[in-house]
Amino acid sequence: MRKYVSLLMLFLLLLPLAGTSASERIVYELIFSHPVDSKILSEIKAIGGEVIYELDEINGIAVSISSDKVNELLKLDGIVASGPAVKVEALSEELPSYDVNGARLTWDLDIINVPTVHEWGYDGRGVYVAVLDTGLEPEWRSYFSAESIDEKHAAAFLGAMATAFFINGNYNRNAWEADTNGHGMHVTSTIIGYNVYNFYKVSGVAPGAKVIPVKVLSNAGWGFSSDVAAGIVYVASLYEREKSSGGNVLDPAGVVNPIVISMSLGGPSLSPLEKYAIDYAISRGVFVVAAAGNEGEIGMCYPAAYPPVISVGAAGWVNEWIINGKVNRSWWWASDVPEDLSGQVYVTDWSSREKPGQDLDVLAPGSWVVGPYTLYGAAHPPYWAEGVPRQYYFLGGTSMATPHVSGIAALVLQKDLKDGKIDLNQAKLENLLESTAYHLSPGSATVYDPISRSFVTHTWGYDAVGSGLVQADAAVKSFEG
Repeated sequence: MRKYVSLLMLFLLLLPLAGTSASERIVYELIFSHPVDSKILSEIKAIGGEVIYELDEINGIAVSISSDKVNELLKLDGIVASGPAVKVEALSEELPSYDVNGARLTWDLDIINVPTVHEWGYDGRGVYVAVLDTGLEPEWRSYFSAESIDEKHAAAFLGAMATAFFINGNYNRNAWEADTNGHGMHVTSTIIGYNVYNFYKVSGVAPGAKVIPVKVLSNAGWGFSSDVAAGIVYVASLYEREKSSGGNVLDPAGVVNPIVISMSLGGPSLSPLEKYAIDYAISRGVFVVAAAGNEGEIGMCYPAAYPPVISVGAAGWVNEWIINGKVNRSWWWASDVPEDLSGQVYVTDWSSREKPGQDLDVLAPGSWVVGPYTLYGAAHPPYWAEGVPRQYYFLGGTSMATPHVSGIAALVLQKDLKDGKIDLNQAKLENLLESTAYHLSPGSATVYDPISRSFVTHTWGYDAVGSGLVQADAAVKSFEG
């Protein structure tokens, strides 16, 4: 594994429990065999606990409690699963030496044949993609059209994060558009495309889809599983909420179905609330996609490693940075990926490998993907500011690979929409993506690395490839409904 991968790797730790001081409060998750009633809530309050989330759909709660009171908490009747909240982080890193000021045709869409699907008339219209991430920056309208972002249902879930910083669990539900991190912006741009100043727009995988921003990570780029679970349940329950208020599947004003949840985040284990929330979402007909992680040989992150989830590893193109045999920074728009992918695709050495009990499904472009990313939370400056502060960055990570697959899911679901109903479910979509992927065998590739400014060799085995590199055209063409 290359030395610089330490920059990309995420050291994900469980929220402290053992060894903490008696006065330290932690977040603990509980799943019950029955609905959480007033008696349980009173008992929790009596031992000094504060309920952050009540997720009635899965009989789950997240509780802020003193670490020395956890044993008392676990004596409550009817607990079927429990555990501390898990720290989760955005699965990408900035590569600040290589900013850009615009793009036209990007290699990442070309290598998975997205332009072909757009020519067929599919752009994800009618499908919603809930991006559970850091949210959007205040100046997001400078990058995305208002029609592409579903402000009505955008939300923030930061209760566990608020508790961790001792602010009594209070947070602004409108915080989804107060991000200063940029990770959510970059992920969103891959799905729906983005504006380059007022000059032109770069297409996304599914530019006709609507994105629901759901902030579950702090502006520092990390958060807790409890917040992620709350976001998942919220998105999954939108169907029933809209239906009860008079909405219907084809009503553009109401989010009902289909919805894809895209999570470019992960942690070292699957928390109780996350597992039950994912199961609930899938049972509702929601599609769940997540990043495999940037841990290389250490193994996959969760929730991606949980088998029902469609997990995504990161691949690249061997001729990134190379044009006519020479290193060229304009490779990402000036070069076309060959139609024959033999010898053209490599697996990044930091993309998480599949370990026993884990499930890696597919690969997608995750190396050197360009998108808006304002490092300092700055407002969008005019074009004459000459990119100061910088606004468009190459980012690497399975975070970047995940929205490619979420976007392809939207393309397939658009084709599937018939009379307000869909035939696909999570398992069928996963099988479709896997069966139409470009197969990769174990191998190696020598690729130019702009960080070390030298050529490096990536080597991978079967544990790194899943079913191969997703192919948008093959997936859409193969789906018959």
